[in-house]
Amino acid sequence: MHTKLTALKPLLFLTAVILTLLAARHDAPAQTRTHDFRKTRWGMSPAQVKLTENSIPTGEGPVPPYDFALTYNGKLGELDAEIGYMFTDDKLVLGGYAVTVQYDDPAQYAKNYETVKAALTEEYGAPALEDAYWKDDASQTGPEGYGKAVAEGALLLQAAWREPGTEIFLTLEGKSGQTVLSALYYSTELNPRVEERRLQQELKEFSEPAPGEPGDTQPK
Repeated sequence: MHTKLTALKPLLFLTAVILTLLAARHDAPAQTRTHDFRKTRWGMSPAQVKLTENSIPTGEGPVPPYDFALTYNGKLGELDAEIGYMFTDDKLVLGGYAVTVQYDDPAQYAKNYETVKAALTEEYGAPALEDAYWKDDASQTGPEGYGKAVAEGALLLQAAWREPGTEIFLTLEGKSGQTVLSALYYSTELNPRVEERRLQQELKEFSEPAPGEPGDTQPK
């Protein structure tokens, strides 16, 4: 059975903008943790990961450039979410959450982002990086309009943390008529470099305006 990563798979490119910047930052001392993502450690096999979950996977199968993926239904804080585990060479290299609940009031998207960011900050400390990326200057607005701007595809919000062996990326974006909040956890040692190159290319495509349209995507 092939997994349907309707939310997690398209979101993988969003971490590219800060992969290199995070690597250049000085790592602050961090506490030793018994797990890297949920109840798992990087390098676990799919069979080992399944033993850490109390439910049956909603999907499993290859998701290029990853060899295999498992998905479950679960929670990100109080929010319903899709949980995903990505494997390369039978080893866990990435885990993440994707929240795809849609709201009539777009301001709720930004509120959820801030709630999850606060929870991650409480656990991991202040973000190593935090940015708002606009599709173009004409779309820019104040924080009160962030939810609407994200839902319209004009704004991408990101925050990132770095732990020994793990990079964590929180992203809020709107794409193809759907607004998605994601939290992705990467193994800095095992995550394949081919994925990083693809992420960088997709972010470049996001940043470039369509032919004939002015645009300037810059972090604010």
